[in-house]
Amino acid sequence: MEKYSYNFYNSTNSNIKFYISKVYAWMACGLLITSFISWYITKIPFILEMMFFNRIFLFTILISQIIIVFILSNMINKISVNTAILLFIIYSILTGISISSLFLIYTYSSITISFFVCSLMFSLMSIWGYYSKSDLTKIGNISLILLIGMIISTLINNILKSNLIVWITSYLGILSFCILIAWDTQKLKEIGLNILNNNDNNNEQLKKYSILGALILYLDFINLYLIILKLAGIKNKNNNNKNKNKY
Repeated sequence: MEKYSYNFYNSTNSNIKFYISKVYAWMACGLLITSFISWYITKIPFILEMMFFNRIFLFTILISQIIIVFILSNMINKISVNTAILLFIIYSILTGISISSLFLIYTYSSITISFFVCSLMFSLMSIWGYYSKSDLTKIGNISLILLIGMIISTLINNILKSNLIVWITSYLGILSFCILIAWDTQKLKEIGLNILNNNDNNNEQLKKYSILGALILYLDFINLYLIILKLAGIKNKNNNNKNKNKY
């Protein structure tokens, strides 16, 4: 009996690690797609012009992203693995289009350095979330409250134009998303364990939830990255002047 329990524990432990590695792999795939698309879009003047001047185009991208997140978050058990993968790839492409202006606003060195800083922070917080024995729900909920406060402050600051508020909300955003990364990692681990323990068709479910998990961590990473870039990024003055003259 003890031998059976030990084997079951080892099997579950190896399966959950494989599941989490798939989450990270799909997340990395999404980031690569987004990075390539956002860079490549800067080489296509027609789409850039749409990004700057066509609000319907931007609104369509935003609505499409919301719909995809809703489907993956609420209908993951009803769709196939291939559909989930396709939706995640499409979302990554749409995000790449929507943030393509970053390559015009900031220098390549700022974009690269911010990415590595974000990657380091993400890795540390995700490792903490995975191995932590403490329940991170409480601080996770606090981080959500901080995010709501940050959003409200940002909206107010559109009128006040205060650099101090920008500075405070940026650091609050970094703190909030760091906590969310750890909390989401812990939740994904718990989801994987529940699937392995309670679902006979766990391979299919694990594949689906690895895509959903990738989307969750992908969103955490992207938002953290954008805040870091906004806070520490160096503006590309040459490109900004060219774009003003061109458009």
